[in-house]
Amino acid sequence: MKKTIAIALFFLMPVFGARAQQIASARLVSLGGLSTAVSTDADAIGTNPANLIALSRGHVVVEIAPLSVRAGSDFLSLDLYNTYFTGTGQVDSAGNQIGRFLTESDKQGILSAFPGGVGEVLTDVTIRDLGVAVRGLDIGLGFSVDDHIGARASIPNSFMLFVLNGNPPGTDFSWNNIRSTTWWYRSYNADFAMRLPHFLIVPKEIAKDFEAGIGIKFVTGIGYANVNTVNSSLHTDSANYAFDVSMGFDGQRAGFISNALSKAVNSNVGDTTMNFNPFDPAGTGFGFDLGGTAKVMEFVKVGYSFTDIGWIAWTKNAIRTSGDTSFTFGGFSPAQVGVPNATSNVDSLNNAFKDFFKNRDSVSSGFTTPLPTRFNLGASVELDELFPMIPGRLLVAIDYHQGLNNSLGNSTIPEFVLGAEWRPIGLFPIRTGLGFGGAYGFRWALGFGINLPFWDIDLGVGTFNAVVDPAAAKNVSVVLSILKFRF
Repeated sequence: MKKTIAIALFFLMPVFGARAQQIASARLVSLGGLSTAVSTDADAIGTNPANLIALSRGHVVVEIAPLSVRAGSDFLSLDLYNTYFTGTGQVDSAGNQIGRFLTESDKQGILSAFPGGVGEVLTDVTIRDLGVAVRGLDIGLGFSVDDHIGARASIPNSFMLFVLNGNPPGTDFSWNNIRSTTWWYRSYNADFAMRLPHFLIVPKEIAKDFEAGIGIKFVTGIGYANVNTVNSSLHTDSANYAFDVSMGFDGQRAGFISNALSKAVNSNVGDTTMNFNPFDPAGTGFGFDLGGTAKVMEFVKVGYSFTDIGWIAWTKNAIRTSGDTSFTFGGFSPAQVGVPNATSNVDSLNNAFKDFFKNRDSVSSGFTTPLPTRFNLGASVELDELFPMIPGRLLVAIDYHQGLNNSLGNSTIPEFVLGAEWRPIGLFPIRTGLGFGGAYGFRWALGFGINLPFWDIDLGVGTFNAVVDPAAAKNVSVVLSILKFRF
């Protein structure tokens, strides 16, 4: 009976079923983001729990506060900034920088940098406050506490067009694609892995060493804000500078408090003040990870995982902000002399904006956001076992990652990763990887480690191409781990 359950567990896991945030692992980041078949010990938590059995050394691993920082955009590079926004590079007779006057060709060069007409700005920080992995003979256990902080914004090039050209007569602008999200949540993860009995229907010459794992996570949401709908437009009349404005948006937040609702929620904090308390969450939720691995044809390790299947329900200080309005501004004219309480057109315009943003908050019963669910598939090979003439140890691997939603920084753009780890000397691994697709596009990763018998120090740069060619860089990614101990 146990054997039947174990076999069903391994093969049915895909039926039940990720991460967007960069895991706080310098080793995995150095490999370009590989994880599915190569993660080990604490790095397996959140990537593939089945790999908890694959402790590289020792039986207990404890890791404290590795830090991952990643930020970038898909349209703004240092080269673009230097070309168009830093002047001509010349100075006048007084020693002042001579500004650059953008030509129509320059403006088109800026606008064409937005992929598909909409640019993305994304940043996330992940801190593994504590990670522990324990391996037995045929089982593995893992526990971790992870903080995820991030922000994401979508900016249409029509917004930049308005900045560059203003609103000449006869023009129309629409800013319906503006979006923004910020988040901070913490997950408490408990993982379990086991080595499964050999499947008699599969000859050992074809596949063996089947392992399966599951991770359960309790999630606390510390703060969240999202503008998910913006319907705004501007039309300027072709005969004069009168313009018609339409403004509308819809957003929601939790862990923040609005001044308009201070009395309703018995709070005295001011408008836009963050009411963050890491130990008093604004939301709670649950999630889980599933994974499996096997050895195929004696030398290839294959694996799969579904990560971050779950949700966060935001209930504390949950507020919805929405509204829409439209008005026409027919030109500038002063208030009428001698008329009590008369206003100018400028006053009317100012009042229109004030009315739009006034009393737009309402207490919400709460809302739910999905965790950044992802499917991962990968394979790895120890090339030095196939080719003994290779000095040291050489691991090569490939991964396919598919985000299943766009929540909390996730991306549904497929991602492919190739990576290698070479240990010419056992204590000094050198790692590199290439990533394609996903939320951050192409990247070349590089890193190294000093792996002492009881202590690991690892540094990973997930975007080493930004170091080699900083002018063309659009992203930066760094992970440092200095407190990883083995027993």
